[in-house]
Amino acid sequence: MHLQLDQARNDPLRWRDAVSVAAPDLRREEALVLGSVDCEGSLTFTGPDFLLQARLRYRHRLCCDRCLTPYEEDVDLPLAFVVTAGGADGPAAAPGVGDAHGARELEQEDLSTLVAVDGAVDLFRLVCEQVELNVPMKPTCDAACRGLCPQCGVDRNRQACTCVAESVDPRWAALEAVRERLAGNLT
Repeated sequence: MHLQLDQARNDPLRWRDAVSVAAPDLRREEALVLGSVDCEGSLTFTGPDFLLQARLRYRHRLCCDRCLTPYEEDVDLPLAFVVTAGGADGPAAAPGVGDAHGARELEQEDLSTLVAVDGAVDLFRLVCEQVELNVPMKPTCDAACRGLCPQCGVDRNRQACTCVAESVDPRWAALEAVRERLAGNLT
């Protein structure tokens, strides 16, 4: 679906759609959406730009970073963007801005700005991008998840582990010896 800017010039354009997002549509394989993404919103002309307000609702499946257990989570994501009109390929960079390839560092206002290509906002691309951005960096099934035992691999949420914890990681043994020597010199 494409939101045409011209349809919102006189009155706000209100829309509602269910966008099907499959795993091949996403660049992050861990962002698996179950079902479709329900989205609704409005596009309002604010002169010279537009204001896009939207809400995405969906359910996704993630894998816990601590215990590796798959879990599902409901997402209700409000969004707001300033939409600027662009050409066929988006806005042209100002002369002298960026490097030889036209690349430049993003500014804070760039993060909440969309560029309409050929007078339209591609809703499918926007939804896919927001689903990918909404995947937590370190997803956890529960804030109190105890994870896997680093020695035997048992899920400590399901059963107790009988492993004895090492007092010093062998990679730090040399530093432990230095600490003990320094502690001996201080007494």
